[in-house]
Amino acid sequence: MTIDQLTQQIDQKRKLRRDIDLQKEIALILDAVKKFGPRNISLIARQTGIPRETVRVRLLNMLPRYGFVIRMLPNYYKLGLARYFGYLRFSRQFADRAKDLLRWLGEKTYLMYWGKVLMRNEFVVIVTPPYRFEKEYLNLFEELADAGVLKDYWFRKVRAYGHPHASYRYFDFEKGRWSEYPVNDGEEEFDEVLVNEIDEAERAQYIVDSLDLKILQQLQYDALKDITDIAGDLGIHPRVVSYHFNDHVVRKGLVAGWMVSYVPTQTLEKGAGRFWMLTEPPNSPHELRQLVRDLARPPASCQSYNVLDNGSVAMHFVPTSDMSAIARYLSDASTLEGNLVLLSDGSLYLITPELYYGNAWHMPNADLLIKQRLTESKHQLTETNTIGLG
Repeated sequence: MTIDQLTQQIDQKRKLRRDIDLQKEIALILDAVKKFGPRNISLIARQTGIPRETVRVRLLNMLPRYGFVIRMLPNYYKLGLARYFGYLRFSRQFADRAKDLLRWLGEKTYLMYWGKVLMRNEFVVIVTPPYRFEKEYLNLFEELADAGVLKDYWFRKVRAYGHPHASYRYFDFEKGRWSEYPVNDGEEEFDEVLVNEIDEAERAQYIVDSLDLKILQQLQYDALKDITDIAGDLGIHPRVVSYHFNDHVVRKGLVAGWMVSYVPTQTLEKGAGRFWMLTEPPNSPHELRQLVRDLARPPASCQSYNVLDNGSVAMHFVPTSDMSAIARYLSDASTLEGNLVLLSDGSLYLITPELYYGNAWHMPNADLLIKQRLTESKHQLTETNTIGLG
């Protein structure tokens, strides 16, 4: 062996050692984030033995560059908010105003999420109305159907919702791509943030105020945002914000958990298409857990699921591969029957503290405002089309 060949072999071994060290380092950091949350970087450093500055750089710079973000997940049930999964079909004459209406509902009312079904005037939605007038809120959609805006719709109550953590041990951080097998030694343990509905008596124990909700909203937008920055945005002294965060938000369990999430950054992954799958009811909680465990891994990468009141499960996927690979994977992963719904786009909305005042959630005068919004939207679209044609 020549000196050049020996030097090359040594360099390759050094690079392999660095790759392994990087993978283990990131896995240790994210394991600690799942357990302790992402906000105390010094605690993560102590628990992992990794320098504080390295932890900070990995969380704030490296991981987001590869599409890994930390999300704060509120416990909607403890906030006095119910949860419904629904399906909306807009009539053809209102199809061009559907997204605008749903955006408005997301910003001004209790609509939390919408996803546009590919090549259809249909939407998957999640709404979180307060328990005290959940039927009144759902009646808005009945009024939209009576007015001819919706051709059809349905809602099912969500009894539990879960968010599996991204399978980061399957991601090669040196090459910046997913692997078919764990890059680290050993099998990754399945882990998730699971939130079960609570009864009325238990809900009454959790009293929140508007500042708690404003803090939660800030953390929904940026889970790593500093208390001082939150205080500056809210115009409140940092010590007051810190007290509410620690003594209300954290102590009362208003944060359900901190989720390690993956948002596709590569061209292939962006084109893979997000989708929902609605399955028949699993035979047991064990079968449900096994289903979620299998489908949380790449290439399917289930990011969230909702257990509905009839036992069926609505699962949301952000895949890491093309749909042909996903279809094969799904067919092998479960014997449960279900329907797939491909999405063209969608949007997720934050908590609306503006609707909470006088120590209670309030129902906006949405029926009148919706009619105004539809009229305004139609006028804006007519103007846009006229300008475009001109």
